[in-house]
Amino acid sequence: MRQIKQIKKGLIDTMLWTLISERPDVAQIIFPCKSSAVLTPESILDRISWPTMTDDDEDDDDDCSVEDKSRVTGYLRQFIQNASTDELKALIKFWVGWEAPKRTLTVEISNGSLPRSSTCNTPTSITLPRF
Repeated sequence: MRQIKQIKKGLIDTMLWTLISERPDVAQIIFPCKSSAVLTPESILDRISWPTMTDDDEDDDDDCSVEDKSRVTGYLRQFIQNASTDELKALIKFWVGWEAPKRTLTVEISNGSLPRSSTCNTPTSITLPRF
């Protein structure tokens, strides 16, 4: 019960309670249901901010070549284009933390061995190994 009171207080403090009370139609936008998230390859690909494909060593701390970045991002693009709805939902859930994608999704390539996601950052990013 204490957590519910804290949530209600937060909604009141941020003026969301007033907004939802006066405009109930915006509740679905502010709090989307995961079942209402329609994921298509195009809707995901349009939101992705891809890594820059240059060999400039100034901004590159990861030492990944253009060929590595191109290969890995090509694999990701191919996966997204051929994935089922359930696979897309699982990808977005890993990337963002829930099944509804954010406006901007960032892809980074690193020398790591496993994919990582940064769901707390804005935009959210996924870091893929160059393998």
